[in-house]
This record gives sequence, structure tokens and C-alpha cells, in this order.
Amino acid sequence: AARSDGWLHGGGDPADLPGLLERLAQLREEDGTADRDFEVHVISLDAYSADGIRRLEEQGVTDVIVGFRWPYAVGPDTEPVQTKVDNLRRFADQVIGKVRP
Repeated sequence: AARSDGWLHGGGDPADLPGLLERLAQLREEDGTADRDFEVHVISLDAYSADGIRRLEEQGVTDVIVGFRWPYAVGPDTEPVQTKVDNLRRFADQVIGKVRP
């Protein structure tokens, strides 16, 4: 990833994310690619609050991956469309609107 144009975090223990981001930055520095444009997409519970988004940005995260099907279950999605729309609106109002007014 350090030689590429981005990295996609696959989840895991939230406590590991800061160390992974630090290691990625170190590898980019060693490879001489630290000054190039680079995207960092992460899955993190911090993505569900404005303060959390700010913390992720401070760590170099450029994009977050969010989902509203919780708890996630394998199989058909039976959630009504209106519930999905309501969740997206709430996220837009409570998170995106506070981070990107």
C-alpha cells in the first residue's frame, strides 16, 4: 500500500488502528512516497460521531466506511427502505453536517 495510492482498512480490533496508520506512514516515508496523494479508507466506530471523524482525520484518514445494518447478519436484508433513509438522514445531520458545514 505504501507504494500505491491508498489503503483500505479491513476492520479488526479498534485498538490496532492507530498503530497500523503509524506503520503505514513509516513505510511511505521509507519508500519515498510520503509526499504523494494517498487515500486511507477505514472501518471505525469513530466514524459515527463528529468528534470521532476529527480524531480519524488527525491520524491521516481520508475516508470512512459506515453501515447501518447492526448487528450485521449474513442473509437477506429485511430492513425497510424508510429505515435506511432515516439512518442516512440522521448520519448526515449528526455527523456529516457537523464536520462539513
